[in-house]
Amino acid sequence: MESPNQLDDFSFQRKRRPEAIASAEVDLLLRVISQDLSAPMATIQDTCRQLTMVCKRMNESFEDEASFGNARSPFEPLVTKEIPEAVQRIRGEVDHMRCLTSGLLQFIRLGQIVLQWEGLDVNQLVMGIVTSMERKLKIKEVVVRIEDLPDCMGDEVLVNQVFANLLDNAQKYLDPARPGEIKISGKTMHGWSVYSVGDNGIGVAGDHHAGIFEAFSHPVVEPGGRQGVGLAIVRRIIDRHQGNIEVESTPGQGSTFRVYFPRAIIAEEGGGKEE
Repeated sequence: MESPNQLDDFSFQRKRRPEAIASAEVDLLLRVISQDLSAPMATIQDTCRQLTMVCKRMNESFEDEASFGNARSPFEPLVTKEIPEAVQRIRGEVDHMRCLTSGLLQFIRLGQIVLQWEGLDVNQLVMGIVTSMERKLKIKEVVVRIEDLPDCMGDEVLVNQVFANLLDNAQKYLDPARPGEIKISGKTMHGWSVYSVGDNGIGVAGDHHAGIFEAFSHPVVEPGGRQGVGLAIVRRIIDRHQGNIEVESTPGQGSTFRVYFPRAIIAEEGGGKEE
């Protein structure tokens, strides 16, 4: 993809049509993810509930026997500790699978959404996101600094998600050894509004920069060894807006994500909708 730095004003660019995806293939994939995968996950969750109930009843039985002076059952540690812990791990994995399937559905559907182009007050948009994250940021004692941000053109829902994902990503990978700081700034460049979301977190090695935008394939995983689709979705949204995203990061010092959205656009076709 050509860097926005080398493009003329977005106003004079012909809006490209989104890449075509076979409708039948998309429908099949959406059905598999939303239905065929959700059914076994629901069964696993139900089985976990049943196991928890069984363990609770057996534990109550052990307590009743102990009250009559009977010896503790050798199975008691299994019922009171080992099985409940295993069930908790299974539930955690199922919850993670639900998050992944939800992210995949969103990622696939992004290719089908018709963008609703409009002028966006990015200052107001970002303040709303930070306010919604206030509790999480306070718990981590994160300081967020927001400079004056230029307006841009784009789909409000999707642009909002880009900043929400970038801010969530920044707070997620802060270094617990020092106070967390996140800085959001912006400027205009040719026909683009350029926004930077920087942090003083754990950072990413240079040879991993490209991979962090690929779903499930990047080596920098979420706390607990997870891999997600957050940055892949960000990249997908920005591609739909014909913009770009760059990352500068140094391990142990932090990361800065720089995103480009169109600053000006002539909405000639479709009453402001993407062609």
